[in-house]
Amino acid sequence: MTHFVRKRWFLLLLLVGLLLAFLRTPGLHALTDVFDPRIVVGAALFLMAWGLESRKLVSALFRPWPALLAVIISYVLLPCLALAAGRLFDHGDYRVGLLLIASVPCTLASAVLWTRMAGGNEAIALLVIVLTTATSWLVTTSWLAAGAGADVALDVADMMRGLLLVLVLPVTLGQCARGVAPLARAADRWKTVVGLVARLLIFSIILKAAVGVSDQLAERAEHLALGSFLLVAGLCVGLHVAALLAGFGGSRMLGFDRGSCIAVAIAGSQKTLPVGLFLFETYFKQTYPLAMIPIVCFHVGQLVIDTMFAERLAHRTAAHRDAAAV
Repeated sequence: MTHFVRKRWFLLLLLVGLLLAFLRTPGLHALTDVFDPRIVVGAALFLMAWGLESRKLVSALFRPWPALLAVIISYVLLPCLALAAGRLFDHGDYRVGLLLIASVPCTLASAVLWTRMAGGNEAIALLVIVLTTATSWLVTTSWLAAGAGADVALDVADMMRGLLLVLVLPVTLGQCARGVAPLARAADRWKTVVGLVARLLIFSIILKAAVGVSDQLAERAEHLALGSFLLVAGLCVGLHVAALLAGFGGSRMLGFDRGSCIAVAIAGSQKTLPVGLFLFETYFKQTYPLAMIPIVCFHVGQLVIDTMFAERLAHRTAAHRDAAAV
């Protein structure tokens, strides 16, 4: 039992948090209101960049093909699948929500964490994060304008400033911290603790989003059909799994090494919750209030699926290593 809890504590914590959110536990609103997604994600990304050896990121830049494949899966395959899946719904909220979460950048912290858990090349995952986030002001808005049925009046300058603060600045500071020898040694020595703190930061964002979904469900219960809700949740999982398999299988077909295959699969299929929530709150909440449901379902689904995926790959890697040592 202790072993089970130790290996799957994050999933158990996630389930408890979701249960508390959907039971509308008193005081949970006050707690989650404290969490500013930009600050939390920036802190998590700084921790990831601080723990990542600079030479690994440089090596990823000199071998960009795995990262480029992940970007194609993230920004071409997933939005196309989301558009097709959206045709199953008469409910415009679900169509917009699916497209919205499918067209945002790679998640900012968990892609690196889960790639590391699976024994993959975390530098490739970080490079995918940089590429997708740096281009999201153009790619994401283009998909939403073309597929959501209306023009999306994004403030590009404001979004670029936000990306600089949330992505470029934390990564730069994290890598600069590694230039100081004592800080670099501390990051390497406490790598497990750093990863733990980053995962807790991710959980705080999920909890905040779950509270928002709970509010929407309570306010609009009469407009919801259980069948449609279950279908959209299943489609969110299906979209993520399709991208995950495409990334892993496509990488193997192209002859990438195992670490690169893992990074492409995870980074190419994961999507960031904070950017999705930002776009929803700013541009879609009034017209499509239930679009938040696919956003949260996709993110929770990817964490559950990728935890099992990473554990399986880590177990197989350890088994191969033990067999080779005999």
